[in-house]
Amino acid sequence: MTKLCSGVGASALVVAALTSSASADILYASNFNGNTIERITSAGAASVFSSSGLFSPDGLAFDHSGNLFVSNRGNNPNTIEKLTPSGAGTVFANSGLSNPQGMAFDSVGNLYVANAGNSTIVKLTPAGGSSIFASSGLSSPTALAFDSTGNLFVSNIGNNTIEKFTPAGVGSLFASSGLSSSFGLVFDTTGNLYASNVGNNTIERFTPAGVGSVFASTGLNGPFGMAFDSAGLLYVANSTNSTIVRFTTGGVGSVFASSGLNFPQHLAFTSDAGVPIPLANQVPAPAAAGLLCLGGLTACRRRRRS
Repeated sequence: MTKLCSGVGASALVVAALTSSASADILYASNFNGNTIERITSAGAASVFSSSGLFSPDGLAFDHSGNLFVSNRGNNPNTIEKLTPSGAGTVFANSGLSNPQGMAFDSVGNLYVANAGNSTIVKLTPAGGSSIFASSGLSSPTALAFDSTGNLFVSNIGNNTIEKFTPAGVGSLFASSGLSSSFGLVFDTTGNLYASNVGNNTIERFTPAGVGSVFASTGLNGPFGMAFDSAGLLYVANSTNSTIVRFTTGGVGSVFASSGLNFPQHLAFTSDAGVPIPLANQVPAPAAAGLLCLGGLTACRRRRRS
């Protein structure tokens, strides 16, 4: 068995035995206006990772083999592109999609896509088979995030709510306050949910009970997608001024990257070894490579390298 680290992270890294750190994390950003995916080092230096098959790229999600999936909002018909770790692209899905935006993988490798155009959530199997996962309680859904027990949270920009769906697809209202055209969702390790508000340039943080408060309100200009690195720092794509801002756990922000960006939408991390860093608070897939441990020792588990 191989030991690696990655995992579930939004608070400070507490595993002292890690041989790598947040400085080794590699950030990927979708350039909506540039039709590229940018690869950004820990120093903030950007380079083009891929431009293959991309048409107004939006949502990003890594599978547990290191392939990057991209939702193409501008393609007709709308598509999901699959990029290998080398950046080579192929069409993964081109049916059942209508203005696809945010995406997220469940623990067994199914990909969920927010269809803003027809207010549905589509579930795509690893083989590309498509089915409707949810259609009730949705109003122009844009962002998705799974919690640690497999519930799917969806941001609705049509009515400024967040809907919670069980693994069986049963929906209920999670939050309806503190939201203003939220295009990004992400969890921290303690189960708090963060929502990026394009409408009022804030980041709202919700407790597991749905109680909201402002996490950040400075340094934001059209905040879109978000991602946590392995040290628990929050990265936010500023679409309007084409920057990426990094926030401490206390909500203090600074510009992390500004070059190579052209209306960035969503973000995703890997380690410098190419191991995907799952969205915070998600249950890692059984087939994932190595030992993932971004939050603490209890979050770590051994898994066989696939």
